[in-house]
Amino acid sequence: MRIVLIVLLLTVSSVVLAVGLEPTNFSLIEPTGSWFDPDFSGYASFSMVSGGGRTLGTGLTVGTMSFMLHPDWYASVDIGYAKLYDFHGFSTGRILGGLDLRWQPSDDFMFQFHISGSLPDSTLTGF
Repeated sequence: MRIVLIVLLLTVSSVVLAVGLEPTNFSLIEPTGSWFDPDFSGYASFSMVSGGGRTLGTGLTVGTMSFMLHPDWYASVDIGYAKLYDFHGFSTGRILGGLDLRWQPSDDFMFQFHISGSLPDSTLTGF
């Protein structure tokens, strides 16, 4: 795992330097009108089905923060929660997350790195 993280860090650093960006120019704390102007969006849904003496319901909510790192670099972070209810006593939940990094230097070329996954909610609460 450490080797993968080191290789990923070296790859990102070499790409940033190859594009001509200097990491010292990036700061998350800048005056109004800076490059860090995130867009927030989200969605929620609920559905229910009944049949065979059972009733199941599902709920999902996801929030997204996306922002431009550089005119050619975009990033977004997702976090959410999904829940499955059996109205006869059973329920389970999942914590959702995702990260997206996109480089698009022209209209004809785009490189995208996306990672997402979920964890059972019991891994954070201990129940």
